[in-house]
Amino acid sequence: MNTIEKAGILAIAAKLQNVLDTLRDAVNLFYQAHGINFETKWFPPIYVLSIANQLSVTELAKEIGLSHPAAIGLLKEIEKNGLISSVKDSRDERKRNLMLSPKGREMVSELKPYWDSIASTLSDVTANPHNLYIALTEVEMRLDEKPLLERLNEKAVHILEQSKDKEFTIERCDNSFALNLAKAIHREIFSYPVDEEINLDVGESNPTYFLASVNGLPAGYTAIYVTDSEMEIDSIGVLEQYRNQGVARHLIQHIKQSYPSMKLIKAVCEIHQKNFFEHLGFVHRKADKEHNRITMELKIVS
Repeated sequence: MNTIEKAGILAIAAKLQNVLDTLRDAVNLFYQAHGINFETKWFPPIYVLSIANQLSVTELAKEIGLSHPAAIGLLKEIEKNGLISSVKDSRDERKRNLMLSPKGREMVSELKPYWDSIASTLSDVTANPHNLYIALTEVEMRLDEKPLLERLNEKAVHILEQSKDKEFTIERCDNSFALNLAKAIHREIFSYPVDEEINLDVGESNPTYFLASVNGLPAGYTAIYVTDSEMEIDSIGVLEQYRNQGVARHLIQHIKQSYPSMKLIKAVCEIHQKNFFEHLGFVHRKADKEHNRITMELKIVS
């Protein structure tokens, strides 16, 4: 599974783009293989003009679902290839309409059997209980009824209200049940086993674990080593569904309060984790380029 697949429905735009790119590239190669100078992106306006005869740029843009500027860019490209031409509107000489050129009409006649082949192939590809074309048509109808931005804003109000009700709890893993939960989160997030974690050698052989929960459900953890004046984070992680909700920040705040004599919290992490720790208030102190690791520090002000 690709990493983006973990995003679920959030990846729908990426999946649609992937399908679009696959179809477009394959059909373009299909045209080239048969010696036809035509591109998939030209199909919507060419097909519409083959039926509607004449349309203004605004009318054509609406028909093919493009913004006016995007339609103009596409139509200029098609006109440059000699497939469309513009004529004065019979009712308003200030207005110009677009129509297929003689070359364009000839191209449509040539393309019709190839379009039949493409249509048949796409019907085979989408022939399943969740027919892609039908599903997309239904989505378009829903978005016509209420635009996506309006839907997003309505949903955001509900979600933000829910987020205010989140209850964060942090507990030291002094019992096997809590400890096993924390280690289970570690295994879910990191590729290396719990028992093989790097020993940061700050005075204790085993780290102390803290478990974070949101509304009573395990959400994240941290494992730390403690000396008289310093604390070093061995590892910290938050389950994917609870990220960007302040879980890590609550963990850091709790361990700071649990060890009031601490003056400094250190974390040795991989370079790609730098932004995560900076978001929590840590600053970059030194880098170990050989092992692709860096040291981050958070000074505790009394």
